[in-house]
Amino acid sequence: MKNIVLLFLIFCTLTSCRKNREPDLAGKFVGDFYGSKKDSNVNTTETWKITKQDLNHVNVIFFFTNTYPDGSITRSKYDIYIPNVTVSDNNVLDFNNLFVTNQLDYSVIGKAKLIDNTLDYDITIKSEYNTSKLNNKIYRR
Repeated sequence: MKNIVLLFLIFCTLTSCRKNREPDLAGKFVGDFYGSKKDSNVNTTETWKITKQDLNHVNVIFFFTNTYPDGSITRSKYDIYIPNVTVSDNNVLDFNNLFVTNQLDYSVIGKAKLIDNTLDYDITIKSEYNTSKLNNKIYRR
């Protein structure tokens, strides 16, 4: 009888053990974000779509739409797709990625901090031909 109770206790102990799961750091970033900036020449609206790749990485797609004083509108020729963006446990996207657009290699370096439903970013995009420094606050809808 003691052996049966002992085996039962061992069985219960073994089946109740679970691995510690990693927290889902990427899930909180998933969604669509929108923002705009205005200067004397143009009103720029941007759209970001963030999807989860795994618990610690997201994919980011964004594009820009420019509205000029004469009413004309242009949209980025290409959506910018940045895969495998690292998510840190302090609500930050860490950009240190390569991507290809229009057959050109680009790098993107910088950070985006998520506070509530606002993504405050400061990134630099470089190609062999130019460098663009981008920063703004965009909002989840």
